[in-house]
Amino acid sequence: MRLGRPPIVVCGSDPVAGHVVDGLRADRRRVVRVGREQLATIDLGGVRTLILADPPDPSELVVDILARAKQGRRKGERAGQRLILMHRQDPPPPLPAPDPDGPLRLETFAIQDRAARDLLMRRPLHLGMDPPFRQGPHLLMAGFAEPAQAILVQALRLIHYGNAQPRITVLCDRSREIAGAFLSRHPQATKVADIRFAPLRALRADRGQPADVDTVESASGQVEATLGRDRTKAPATPPAEIRTVAWSRETPVTLVVVCLQDPPGLGLEVARRLARDLAAMQGVSPPILLEIGDRNPDGQVEDWDGQTVPFSYLRDASRAAVLLEGRGDEVARTIHDHYRDSIAAQGRDPDAEPAARPWKRLATSYRQANRHQADHVWAKLAVADCRAVPEEMVESFALTPSEVEQLAVIEHQRWAADRYLDGWSYAAVRDNQRKHHPQLVSYAELSEPMKDLDRFAVRGLPALLARQGLGIVRLLILGIPRPSSDCACGPPLRRLIKQVLDRLRSRYPDRVLILASTLTDRQSRGLVRAAMDQHPGVGLFLLLPQPINKTLTELTDRDARRDFLMLAARAERRISLQGDEELATWFSERARITLILGRSMPARPEIKAVRLDAARERLEWSFEY
Repeated sequence: MRLGRPPIVVCGSDPVAGHVVDGLRADRRRVVRVGREQLATIDLGGVRTLILADPPDPSELVVDILARAKQGRRKGERAGQRLILMHRQDPPPPLPAPDPDGPLRLETFAIQDRAARDLLMRRPLHLGMDPPFRQGPHLLMAGFAEPAQAILVQALRLIHYGNAQPRITVLCDRSREIAGAFLSRHPQATKVADIRFAPLRALRADRGQPADVDTVESASGQVEATLGRDRTKAPATPPAEIRTVAWSRETPVTLVVVCLQDPPGLGLEVARRLARDLAAMQGVSPPILLEIGDRNPDGQVEDWDGQTVPFSYLRDASRAAVLLEGRGDEVARTIHDHYRDSIAAQGRDPDAEPAARPWKRLATSYRQANRHQADHVWAKLAVADCRAVPEEMVESFALTPSEVEQLAVIEHQRWAADRYLDGWSYAAVRDNQRKHHPQLVSYAELSEPMKDLDRFAVRGLPALLARQGLGIVRLLILGIPRPSSDCACGPPLRRLIKQVLDRLRSRYPDRVLILASTLTDRQSRGLVRAAMDQHPGVGLFLLLPQPINKTLTELTDRDARRDFLMLAARAERRISLQGDEELATWFSERARITLILGRSMPARPEIKAVRLDAARERLEWSFEY
C-alpha cells in the first residue's frame, strides 16, 4: 500500500491518536491515520514520519517496524525518516538499541512528561510570585490524576529560586498511599523541597466556610494542621518523610494545579473552592491551572474568575510544535551543541562519545539532562530581573559578581535536585553504580573549584542564549500607585504615557519596561492598556494586595470588570501581597520609577517619579531623563 506524497502516518489508541491527528491537521500537516492491520501493509519508504500514539504492545510493534524498514531499504538510501513512539510516562517501554545508520530514526516521546515541561514553560512557577521581593514558591496540587505526577516531578526540578525553602502541598484521595508510592519511586524528593500530602475530601463537603482544621501528630513529634479528617478511623501516624499540610500566612500558595478524574465537574468545583478557601485563609489569589480533559473552554470574559487557567495535557502534547518540532528543546539543543564544541576543542571526536553524539542520534537519557538544565534558565532570569529578547535588541550584557554568586547557588540546587530525583544520594566517594556523589552537599560546603563549575555555567548564560539568537536585558519596573481623585482619563492621558515611554526607552535602551499596577481604578487601567497597545514590548505585573474575588466584587460596573479581566489575562506576573502596607513596601523596593497620576509629586527626593498631569496635558519629572 503506497500513500502518494509522503505524509505523517499515525497509528495508535484513542484518545491519544485522535488528539495527535487533530493537532497536526490544525497545523496544516498532511496526516493519515491507520489501524494496526493497515500499518502492516504500508510501504514504509513512502512515509516521512510514523507516529505510534500510545499503541498496545509497543515493544513488539517497534521491533516489527524496524525490521520491515531495514529489509525494504534501498541501497544507498540515507536515513532520515522518523519513528516516534508516544508512551504515557518515562521510562519508555523496553526497545531495541537504535541503529544510528538504520533507515528509521527511533525517538521516544513521554506524553505526560513533555506536557508537564510545556505547561511549566508557558505558566512558570514564578507566574504567581516575585522572587526578588523575597517570595518563594509554594505549589499546591489538588488531585493526582494524569499528568499530576509528571508535573510534580518537573516542578521539583524547577522549584529553586533562592534561599527560601520551596514547598509543595498535594491534596488527593488516598493521600498516604500516593505519598508512599511517590516517595518509593523518588526517595530523595524530600531533600529537594518541603513536600506535604493531605486528603482532598475536605474540599468536597458543601460548606460555606473554609474547611475544618484538625491536627495529627507527626513522627517527629510536631503537631501540624491538616485539612479534613477521616471520620471513620483515628488518624494514623504518617511516615517521617511525609509531612501533613499546614496552612499559614508565612507560606502563601503561589500556584495551584488541579488534576482530577472528572475535570469538567469535580475539577472545576475544586478549583472554585480552592480559590475561595485560599482567599479566606491566606488572603491570596494564585493562578489556578485546571486540567480540563477533552472539554473546550467557553463563556465570556465577564464570566471568568480571574484565576482559573484551563489546559489539556493531551491536546498540548499533540501540537506539532511540541511533538514534531521539539518546542522547548531549543535551549537544550544549544547546551548540547556547546558541549560538542568543547569536546572537539579538546581534540576528541564528539560523534564517538555517547553523550556527545548529534542531537538526532542522542540517547533519551542525555537529552533529558540537557532539557533539565535548559528548563531552569527562565527561573534564573526571573531571579535576576531579566528577560530574553531577540539578540539585535541587545548591545551587551554581563551579570554582576553578586548576581553570579546568587545564581550559582541556585544552579547547584538545581543540579542537586536533578540528581536526587534520579535516586542519587551523598557519599564521600563517588560510585556511579550505587548512585553516590560527594557533591550532594550545600553550596557553602563545596570546594572553590566545584563552586567555579556553577559560576561558569551561570556566566555562560548570555553566550548560551546568543547561540540561539537571543540576548538578555534587565527589567525596568514602573510602579503605578492609586491615582488621586483629580486625575482625568482619556486621550490626554494616553498621549502622556506615550511620551513617557518614548523618553524612557531612549534613556534606557537596554531595559524592558514593566508596568506594575493593581488595575483597580479606571485611570490606571486606561494608562496600562494604552501603554501595552502602543508599545508591544511593554510587560505587566498585576499586584494583588487583596483576593481577586474581592476586587471583582468591588468593581460593580460590568465594563470595569471586563476591562480588569482582559488586562489581567495579559499580565506576565500576578503578585499576591498582604494588604496595602505590603503593597507600599513593594512599590518602595521594586519600582525603579513611579508614575504619579494626580496633583503632587512624592515628598521623598530619592524616589524617581514622573507626574502625568492629564488636565493640563504636561509631564513633570523628578530626575533628568
